[in-house]
Amino acid sequence: MLSLIRKLFFILIFIPQFLFSQNNDSIKLLTKNNTTNFFSISQFEYPDSLTYIQNTLNNFQNYLERGNLGNNGLPFNDTYFKLSSNISNLGFNYSKNNFENYFYIPGKLKFYNTRTPFSDLFYVIGSKKEQAFNMTFSYNVKKNWNITAFLNRIRSEGFYLNQNTQHNLVAISSNYKTLNNRYNLLASVTYNNAKNQENGGIAEDSIFFAGGITDKKQLAVNLNSAKRQTIYRSIFLKQFLNFGPKSTDTSSHNAIIPNSRLVFTTLYDNNISKYTDNFPSSGYYSAIYYDSTNTFDSIYSSKIENEIAWKLLVNKKRSGAFSMIGLGLNLKHQLLVVEQGEIISLLSGVNTTHLLNIDTTFSNIITGAELYNTYTENKFWWHFTAKYATKGYNKNDYYAAAIFKKAIKDSSNIVILKLENKLQAPDFIYVHYTSNNFKWNNNFSKTHEYCIMLNLLINKYNMTLGAAFTSYSNVLFFNDLAMASQYKGSIPVFTAFLKKDFTFSNFHINNKINYQHVPDYSVIRVPEFILEHSLYYENDLFKNAMRLQIGFSLFYNSAYYSNQYMPATGQFYFQDKNKYGNYPFVDFFINARVKTVRIFFKIDHFNYGMIGNNYMLSPHYPMNDRVFKFGVSWRFFD
Repeated sequence: MLSLIRKLFFILIFIPQFLFSQNNDSIKLLTKNNTTNFFSISQFEYPDSLTYIQNTLNNFQNYLERGNLGNNGLPFNDTYFKLSSNISNLGFNYSKNNFENYFYIPGKLKFYNTRTPFSDLFYVIGSKKEQAFNMTFSYNVKKNWNITAFLNRIRSEGFYLNQNTQHNLVAISSNYKTLNNRYNLLASVTYNNAKNQENGGIAEDSIFFAGGITDKKQLAVNLNSAKRQTIYRSIFLKQFLNFGPKSTDTSSHNAIIPNSRLVFTTLYDNNISKYTDNFPSSGYYSAIYYDSTNTFDSIYSSKIENEIAWKLLVNKKRSGAFSMIGLGLNLKHQLLVVEQGEIISLLSGVNTTHLLNIDTTFSNIITGAELYNTYTENKFWWHFTAKYATKGYNKNDYYAAAIFKKAIKDSSNIVILKLENKLQAPDFIYVHYTSNNFKWNNNFSKTHEYCIMLNLLINKYNMTLGAAFTSYSNVLFFNDLAMASQYKGSIPVFTAFLKKDFTFSNFHINNKINYQHVPDYSVIRVPEFILEHSLYYENDLFKNAMRLQIGFSLFYNSAYYSNQYMPATGQFYFQDKNKYGNYPFVDFFINARVKTVRIFFKIDHFNYGMIGNNYMLSPHYPMNDRVFKFGVSWRFFD
């Protein structure tokens, strides 16, 4: 701890020297840069959704979401209700990826356009050797061609035994369009490699709750020689071929004004998971099927996906009633491979043999259509979507949705109503699974869910609120023995949220309140209330050369039967013994910005030791004690 404090002291002394020695002609308080913008895949066809680089301090110190198993890099146990990871994504899914919050995934990647080279370097150091380094470098090779590289490295020792994490995450995105707008391309490559020690949590929660142990590495853990490696790789291409009249504007190279478009999408991804334990007979597992001296489970799943789509687009040169209606048709093919195996040792571990217990290949064919309005005179938009799987593992699955959006008055207020209905085959892990400690073959029914959501955005008052009612049938889950199970019946869920920020002179109070009600608590477990608040003072100092925030933030969820984590499967499962939550996590933070440099100093879990030791969000996995963290972000626009 003293070593970390000394490092922070020298950094805090050194940084102002180069911050204030830069050319005073530079922008002193840059809050937005118009030379660089970005968009996601889903935003590409909506030019109004471009996002410009924001240099604000709001929430800057919260670089990591709360909800993991106590250490940066460990799996996340969601406190927010989210049964389907992506309800609109119809097709094959192997299992829930509890590392998704860390990984680069094609659908979440950013595609940049920048008039000057853009770099963003972000570095964090904290207690227990925590380090996080994130880099983004974007460059327009030509005016119409951008390449962006992303790098994220996470390393942390953790407070408890066998809790080390080491993540290396890399991605490249690129977007290109011809000068005449005939052809557009979005492309990305990702490589995510997460290596974690698995300790199974502390052995006795009661000893932890009693307190009195300052060195948490004195607490016994359930597993002493278990490790997990999770790899996700992908290659993504999305090509657009536009059709329509040419513009008469020669300065824009007589660019095509598209009234229809062909879209070709190709995705290859694979997931590799390896779980090892050199002492499987420790008594932690309820069964050993193949090897009592060593566990080496391996899972491999891959997907090659090709889709062709055709769409009618908004085009001001079109006229008549027909031009107000947009239409889209698509056809998708998925080729899927799943392999599960076990490497067992022979002759005292000198020789090994690989048992390939599951080796299957199959394909899906999914059709789809969409209907929407391209013009509106009363600021009312509607969009209907339908998808249906005609062949393969997901045969007869379907998804249907309707979205209605209405802008009120000067468009500062927006009401959004969304209806969704989905029938989906079970994730593969629930149906077929084999490993050294768990195996099953099930014939589960398809899950069914429908949802009604209503959101209201009131920009004038900086407020967003919404509510949703969701009904689930045939819910899949892992029971109290960590075995795949299915609940026969329907479960309703009601959720609501309110986000409102207040400003009083230089004082700010930001608030987010979530309410989640599940009448039938036997299957779906979420806290009833989740509260996120921050109170801080913000002002400009040193003749407006520095922007400063100083304050406190709070995270709280009500007590509930939080799911337990099973390292062998990498999934969360039910427990009914203890409730977790009802504990406020209070952080103290100082954020500062000078030109394009932002820094934060944070005391995470500031209230540690003040109100007891009930600071677990998941069984056997306490959150960190009081932690000192320092972070710096430096952006370059040239």
